[in-house]
Amino acid sequence: MRRRARIAPIALALLTGAATSGAEVPALDPTPPPARAPAARPSSALAENDLDRLLAKLDAEEKALRAELDSIGPALEVTRRRMIARGRAYYRHVRAGFLPVGGGFDALVDHAARVERTRLALERDLAREAELTRRSAEIADRLTHLGAERAPLEVHREAMNRARVALAQEEERRAAFARAFETSVRPDYLAIYGADTGPAEPDRRAGFRSLLGRLPFPIAGRAEVRKVSRRGAGGPGVELTALDGAPVRSVAAGRVAFADTYADYGLTVIVDHGERHYSVYASLGAADVRAGDQLPGGARVGTVASGPGGAKLYFELRRGADVIDPGPWFGM
Repeated sequence: MRRRARIAPIALALLTGAATSGAEVPALDPTPPPARAPAARPSSALAENDLDRLLAKLDAEEKALRAELDSIGPALEVTRRRMIARGRAYYRHVRAGFLPVGGGFDALVDHAARVERTRLALERDLAREAELTRRSAEIADRLTHLGAERAPLEVHREAMNRARVALAQEEERRAAFARAFETSVRPDYLAIYGADTGPAEPDRRAGFRSLLGRLPFPIAGRAEVRKVSRRGAGGPGVELTALDGAPVRSVAAGRVAFADTYADYGLTVIVDHGERHYSVYASLGAADVRAGDQLPGGARVGTVASGPGGAKLYFELRRGADVIDPGPWFGM
């Protein structure tokens, strides 16, 4: 009797309102939770470790969201198929109307209970479909925001990588420039080709030192010469003004110890003349030699570069890493 008393209102509602062919499934309007606000964009001055951690966090979130999005499709398909089956069953139950009356009041109550269970199950399916659809749209929106957050970080990281590579290359150039003055050998021969006076033969026993006072200029022909000092050199060099593209020649035979761009010197060639004597040709427009090349005296090492003040070559002589005054060597 208690069961009949509990289910009787359901049966009465079914007989008076739901027993029509036009019965409708109650509409559902689930309120979606507020969308998560995107993470605040970091400043452009991020440390490299912080940048890597932030990008790793964004990557992990994107991976998790895409995995969830991939699982929503199959779940949504299963839910919609189940909705169709239950909707049909609900429609059949409602269409039955008074038919179970012939089986007595108990049969009518059981029929009403089945209808109610089907309706509730259909409501759950509708709510599940709405939740999956809402979540899918929310994930798509978050993925779009993640892409927008990642783009400037990727640009920043690429800039940092380029800066790190450039710094490493510059450090390698500095090390190579310093190494160029660390070792020196006595060349097997030493021949000097002067621009106007012809070849000058040094004293083989004295080597490069015998050229003191008669060292040829590295540029043939007329050139304006003045003493200058380069930052970090620690001693004087000379600056020669010549025609744009004029050839630059080695002042003596030797081995190319360095041929690359270096800090304030620009494109630079260093020639080792033996016994720790070196000549430095800087601010070149082009270098025609490579490190390790063996050069006779007067060999072309590059060309003079043009600049705001005209075409100028910077030249140094060094004994070891120390810059020595080239004036006495040129007879100036």
